[in-house]
Parts: sequence; structure tokens; C-alpha cells
Amino acid sequence: MSITGIAFAVLLMFTEIGFLNGLYDSQVELVNHLSADLIITNRLKYSLIRIEPFARRRLYQATTIPGVKAAYPLYLLDWPLWRSPNSRKLYPIRVLAFKPADPIFVNPDIMAHAAALQLPDTVLIDTQSKSYFGDRYAGVVTELAGKAIHVVGTFRLGTDFVNGGTLIMSDRNFLKHIVTERERDTGLGKVELGVVHVAPGMDPAIVAAALRQALPDDVTVYTRPEYLAHEMRYWRQSTPIGPIFGLGAAMGFVIGVIICYQILYTDVVDQLPQFATLKAIGYHNRFLVGVVFQQALGLACLGFIPGLVLSYVFYKLLAHGTGLLMRLTVPRATLVFLLTVAMCTFAGSLAVRKVLSADPAEVF
Repeated sequence: MSITGIAFAVLLMFTEIGFLNGLYDSQVELVNHLSADLIITNRLKYSLIRIEPFARRRLYQATTIPGVKAAYPLYLLDWPLWRSPNSRKLYPIRVLAFKPADPIFVNPDIMAHAAALQLPDTVLIDTQSKSYFGDRYAGVVTELAGKAIHVVGTFRLGTDFVNGGTLIMSDRNFLKHIVTERERDTGLGKVELGVVHVAPGMDPAIVAAALRQALPDDVTVYTRPEYLAHEMRYWRQSTPIGPIFGLGAAMGFVIGVIICYQILYTDVVDQLPQFATLKAIGYHNRFLVGVVFQQALGLACLGFIPGLVLSYVFYKLLAHGTGLLMRLTVPRATLVFLLTVAMCTFAGSLAVRKVLSADPAEVF
């Protein structure tokens, strides 16, 4: 029963930390799928969730800078309506578009279908998209933005807290299906992200600095680590998600302290005559305190193992059900283990006061 209580507290901490990191990981997962040394965005684009394109000519200008090997456009919109082939209802879905010959993605599933994307009216669909989008496999025929579309393949990316699904298509199909008639003349002249490859042997940071000097100030140039940090900073500082899940993890810690304290205190009370006997025959308080803390550490270790196993299973279920990236990494497991040890140690420091007050006369 005592181990079950500690395992529950461990599971609660893992769940809150998992949701918190799942948010951050999911928001930047698209960037991790890009073969980008540098990324160019509109200066006003504060996050991937904001659609803020810039002029494609900036990419042509970028290729004239020494150290730049190539610069490729990536188009993105998150409002096109996808008709579920099952329910026939319409749902907004994120659409990514690129020239299939451009080496923009590192995801092998995407690049393996590059030739198929060159065919008219074709898309790839993310298998992690929400279930309400309907069937997510090659061969599905449905509608996108009111026009017939064929799914010719799948890839795995994942959802986030804003986008429930993702499609990938060619730039030509993007122009045909997504860009409105009013914008068609300049539809491919507006780019959401610029994916830049630097020449072999060049330092991306140095090339990025040269691009910042050469390009107009309507765009911003990032190295890959800088862009990931920029995106993370937005979600940590500009949204309440981080504090909410952080508070949840703190509550898990407090609940664990209470559970562990009750366990240790009850055990100390039950064995109080034995502790008093040890004091009577000459054992110092330091030894008795060590016994209680050893028990607390044992509870932490024994409760952490089933909590870890349960959390791993729970992460898998959450990832399958939500599409979020619920990753149970070694650093995150280590953090929860240290919190568990701290939780039980703190509870032990509260329970040990009963031992220190034990009177040897109580054995008689």
C-alpha cells in the first residue's frame, strides 16, 4: 500500500512534466524535420503559429551571400478546410508546401514520396493527425479547400496545441488548391519559412551574421538552435501553459510528501518501543535518524520503479490518443527520480521528530 502511494505521486509528476515537455517538443517538431542550417522568417513572426509570410526574393538575395549553398521556400497555412472521408465534415488543417525536388525535409517518409507529390491533386497526411480527420492512409480520396484531393502517402510528425493535423503537398498543388484567385499572381512569391543550407565547412553563426547585415530588416535570420530557443521562449514566457503544468508537477510533489509522511509517521509510531529501546542501550539520535532516512530512501526507490513503468504506458496511450510527443527521456526520468528522493527525504525529516522525542522509559 505504501509503495502504491509513492508510485501514484510519481505518476502524477511524470504526467504533468510529460504534458509540459510534450507541448514544447510538439511545437518545435516541425523544425526538427527540416534540413535547415539557417531559418529565415518575417521579422513580425513571433511563433510558428503566426502566419506571417515574407517576399521570396529575400531567398534569392540570400543565395548571393558567401557561405550560402542554397535557400529553399517553405509555404504554410493552417486554415484550409479538409473534408473527413468518413464523417464528410469540414475541419481546418495545417498545410505545408514545398517544391518536391528541394531537399527541405530530413524525414525519409516525406522525401520518399517526393515524386508522387509532383502529380496533380496529391498530398501526404500525417498519421498522427486527430481521428476526426478520418482515414489517414494512402489511397484516400476527399476534398481540400473544396477541391478533390488524393492521399498518396503518409508520414509521422505529430500534433500540437494549435494544429490537430498536417498535410504536405507540392508548391504547384498549393497554388492550385490553397491560394485564392485574388492572390494567385503572387501566391508563390510569399514564403513562410526560408530553409537555408550553408556551404560545407562554413560556420552557420558566421553566415547568419552576414545575412543579417545584407538582407533588409523585414526578415530575421536564425541558426537552427537560435530558432528553437526563440520558439521555446515564446511558449514559456508568453503563454500560461508552462506555469499551469509546472503547478501540477508541484502539486504532485506536495501530494507525495503528504503520502510519504503518513507512511513513515505511522511506521515510526508502530515501532516507537523499538526506537526507545535502541536509545536506552546507548544508540545516538544520529543512528535513529539514519534508520528513518534509509526507510524513506527505500520507499523512494521502490515507489519510483512502478511509477516509471506506469508512466511509460500512460505516455504511450496519451501519445496515441492526442498525437502529442510524450517522450520519456533519461534526463526527464532522472529529474522525477530526484524529485521523488527529495519528496521522501523531506517527509522523513518531518516524521523523524517523533523518533527524536522517544523516551527510553516508554519501554517499561
